[in-house]
Amino acid sequence: MEQDTPPLDRTARTIAESVYSAYMRHASGELHPQTEQTLLTRLVEAIRPEVPGGTPRDIIDAANEALDAWEQQSGGVRGPRVSVLDRADGSVGMDSGGTS
Repeated sequence: MEQDTPPLDRTARTIAESVYSAYMRHASGELHPQTEQTLLTRLVEAIRPEVPGGTPRDIIDAANEALDAWEQQSGGVRGPRVSVLDRADGSVGMDSGGTS
């Protein structure tokens, strides 16, 4: 089904998966497996509108806002924030400073 996914959606998903993976490696607190899919979905939804014309900073800000909102609802989970984005491959760098 991947071939049916529009390029913008694939790009948003790739970036969101990079953010999610980096975040989860360094997050602290009680992580419930059921909520992990929710976080990934929220990241995709936040990043997708910024992909076509947004700058890397716009995408970073959208991802960090999604992380902020998720942490507020997750009850004690805290993690790093996106500080760098490589749009070419969707990779990210994280700032371990915690909440922004």
